[in-house]
Amino acid sequence: MNTPKRVFFVIGCLAFMAPFLLINCKNKPESGEASANIIEQIDVAPVWSVHRTGPPELLTRDGLQYVAYYDQDRYLTLAQRELGSSQWKYQRFPVQMGWQTGAHAKLSLALDRQGYIHITCYRRGLLQEPPMPPRPIYYRSVAPHSIDEFERLHMVSETERTDYPTFATVEGTIFFSFRDGSSGQGDQHFYRYDDQQRRWERVLDKPLLDGRGEMSAYVYGSGVPQFGPDGRWHLLWMWRNTPDHASNHSLSYARTTGSDLTQWESASGVPVIPPFSIDNSELIVDAVPPGGGMSNPLQAMYWDSKKRVVISYHRFDENGFSQIYNARFEGEAWRIVPSTNWDFVWGDSYSGTGALDVSGTVRLSAVSAAGKGELRQMVWNREVEEKIVILDEATMEPIRSESPQTIEWQEMLTIPESDFQVEAIPDLRRNGGPMQVELLPAKDGSDSDGDSYFLRWEHGGINRDRPVPEPWPAPTMLRLYKISTEK
Repeated sequence: MNTPKRVFFVIGCLAFMAPFLLINCKNKPESGEASANIIEQIDVAPVWSVHRTGPPELLTRDGLQYVAYYDQDRYLTLAQRELGSSQWKYQRFPVQMGWQTGAHAKLSLALDRQGYIHITCYRRGLLQEPPMPPRPIYYRSVAPHSIDEFERLHMVSETERTDYPTFATVEGTIFFSFRDGSSGQGDQHFYRYDDQQRRWERVLDKPLLDGRGEMSAYVYGSGVPQFGPDGRWHLLWMWRNTPDHASNHSLSYARTTGSDLTQWESASGVPVIPPFSIDNSELIVDAVPPGGGMSNPLQAMYWDSKKRVVISYHRFDENGFSQIYNARFEGEAWRIVPSTNWDFVWGDSYSGTGALDVSGTVRLSAVSAAGKGELRQMVWNREVEEKIVILDEATMEPIRSESPQTIEWQEMLTIPESDFQVEAIPDLRRNGGPMQVELLPAKDGSDSDGDSYFLRWEHGGINRDRPVPEPWPAPTMLRLYKISTEK
């Protein structure tokens, strides 16, 4: 059986490769054929499939597994099972996502050191929601490791506007990041959970990033600084002037002097004091202007073999072509080197508001050390097949390119199960064709045996946060897979 070419996504850092990996799979395995790497498959629940919502999240701890998602009626839901069991318990919250939230319907899940469950989601455009105040939609379990009862709590205050609430757990401590304001006009705040007091406290007594009422920051990753192999915290972001994607500009970076989140400096070692704003010119990596090709989903950060930060991103070159660049601070300045030499033009789809299908146009990965003085990076655009670019680690110059290796279990799982064909809707910049499949890794990586868990999520794609006319695809099954890492 032949299936059309289609895109799948692996969200998160899989083997520290890209947020998005591309495979074109033509041949569907025969019925009953299974990959040796798939050692467990469990259905979670039917979910909404008409368009892409906020991605589900998977978390494993203390012999229990949790999945947060929007169900087939678009309600925020939490499932829990014991490892070794295929039976789930469910908790459905009185929070129903609407079209206006769409792919921005971000949810976030975490467990504190005592085992209490924390779940939060984005409020904008919900059909049903708890009344305000407080502004955040935030729940905490009444008992550790129990989804039977939750209480809705004040997280920050009754007045602050928390957009894109996101948890990140670092060495057992939960951090919480959110934007106070709107796209193009907002500040980024940063909180830490105190397990003993069971309350949230500010990491800083001011915003971490200040838009000055003129712009907002789009932070790489979960919105929380990334803890690096050098024992420092690293923060990567770009600024945006309006809700229009094309108004992204000024890629920026800061790091802590050590592990203390209150002591910051530039890449050159100049002390800087939060909040950081566009006035902190010493923090700018690449001063790309609005309209210059910066895209907030297309930024990444990782470390080379010498624990030096390498920043990866997209912008237009002097001829207006899309290119992927890598930047590393050397001596007194950022060395910026293109990883691609494309003649691809992004075109009109670069601008616009609402959830745009950026991953259907350009993709990149962070670099990863490949040994022998080389780095690896995945690059792709909609006119060029995916390539693994091999870079000289000393110069970051491309040496050669390779075709990506086919991974059997990924190839098999990313074939759409639904026969529904998505209708192209130009006004929504919605591509037609087969349903899309995403493989979502667990937030905590792998279980105690070293095997990895993934969620398989099938949907109709991004729609710019607007209604999709019927006919609609039937709900699809959100499914859990346990994958062996043995080759």
